[in-house]
Amino acid sequence: MHKQCDHSVGSEPAGLVIITIGNPLRADDGIAAALCNALPLPSLQGVCRFDLGVSTSRIGECLAGHKAAIIIDATCIGNGTGPGTVTLVDLNAAINKRTPMEIKSCHGFSLFDELRLAKTTMELPKRMILFGVEVADTQWCDSLSQDLKGEVPALAKGLSKLVQRIMETLNKDA
Repeated sequence: MHKQCDHSVGSEPAGLVIITIGNPLRADDGIAAALCNALPLPSLQGVCRFDLGVSTSRIGECLAGHKAAIIIDATCIGNGTGPGTVTLVDLNAAINKRTPMEIKSCHGFSLFDELRLAKTTMELPKRMILFGVEVADTQWCDSLSQDLKGEVPALAKGLSKLVQRIMETLNKDA
C-alpha cells in the first residue's frame, strides 16, 4: 500500500494530488516522474505526490480525498507530434463519455479503464487532468531519450503553471 496523505482521511475532498505513471526502465516511459523531479520545490508546496510506476491499480487510493488531480503519463499518439508534445485531457469528461475515449499509452490496462473502475467504488476528484507527454522511445533503457531530455525544462515550466493555476482555484474555493 502506498503511503496515504492527510486528504485521504479527511471528511471533505481538498487539495491537489499529482500522480505519475510510467516505467523508468523503459526510456521515455519514465517521463512522468522525471518531469515531477524537475519541478521547482515551491511548485509542489501543499501538493500531494504519488509515483505509481506501473502500478496503476493503486490510482483510486491515491485520488481519494482530493478535490483535484493531475495525472502525468507518457502518450504514444503518433500523429506526427514530436517528443515532448503535451496533450491535456479533462479526465472526468473522458470517462463519462458514452463512447469511451482512448489515448494510447505504454501500458496494457488504460488509465481510462482504471478511472472508470475506481469511479464504481469511490467519489473521484471534481477536476482531473491528464498531462500526457508524447514519447519517442520505450525500449529497455534507464534514461530518457536525448530528444525528450531536452524538452524537460519547458515541460516542467508548463506543468508548474498548471499546478499554480489549480492551486489558486482551490485556494479561492476554500
